[in-house]
Amino acid sequence: MNQPHVFILSGPSAVGKTTVWETYKSARPETFIEKVVTTTSRAMRPGEIDGVHYHFWDTADFTRAIHSKNELIEYAAVHGNYYGSTFVELERIVALGKKPLYIIDPQGMVHLKPVLEDAGYAVTSIFLEPPSMEELKERLIGRGVNSPEDLATRYANAVVEMEERHFYDVSIVNADLEITLERLHELFSAECV
Repeated sequence: MNQPHVFILSGPSAVGKTTVWETYKSARPETFIEKVVTTTSRAMRPGEIDGVHYHFWDTADFTRAIHSKNELIEYAAVHGNYYGSTFVELERIVALGKKPLYIIDPQGMVHLKPVLEDAGYAVTSIFLEPPSMEELKERLIGRGVNSPEDLATRYANAVVEMEERHFYDVSIVNADLEITLERLHELFSAECV
């Protein structure tokens, strides 16, 4: 029996993970890849939709799920908020016959990959990296949604995360969106034949 395959797309904050996925999905609506909707305790940003961008839980609900021991596959405290993924969401996508794609921060990848592999999944981890740290800083500022303190924290975290990219199966520099999308498609196609 073939192992179910899971992809993890990860990288520093503002590297373009969501933009890359949304552009890929828009260009290839027939794709066999489906994004896992992860869960967070952070506040919803303008334009975000519960159940589409994240499952938004308050801190009390997230804390309850942490202590229940059977709802969350993994979770991490990142930038002052909880982020995690649920068994229910993973099982929903596998039941559809699709390949789950996690779009998560590097802290989540470190926890998630071994848990999924222990559960019998084949996992390909992809690190999306910026063309330069200066470009990443400009992207963080350009989002216009973070306080100066939060920007400093996210940038400091990104410096550490860039040092850990060797833990991933594949690394893609997100300098040109079209090239990034083509490389991602090659990876998805090669792993799912």
